[in-house]
Amino acid sequence: MRNEREILQLLNNSSKVVGTKQVLKSLTSDELRCVVLSEDADDFIRTKVKVKAQEHGVEVIVAPSMQWLGRAAGIAVWAAAVGILKE
Repeated sequence: MRNEREILQLLNNSSKVVGTKQVLKSLTSDELRCVVLSEDADDFIRTKVKVKAQEHGVEVIVAPSMQWLGRAAGIAVWAAAVGILKE
């Protein structure tokens, strides 16, 4: 597990997609190098994202909360998942 500073650096220095739907869509299209998933997201969402990421060989990084992840991703709402796009 990475610390918050490393996750912030990753989010600030990478192109990303925000939100569960966008992350799942991007995983299916093989566009992501990793996924940042909130620790307090709904179990159904966490499981769905983790399974899809595993199917596509994409690393899942755990963020402390949806509120923290939304703020770190630069959006005004909470976020369950953020995908980091391949360069």
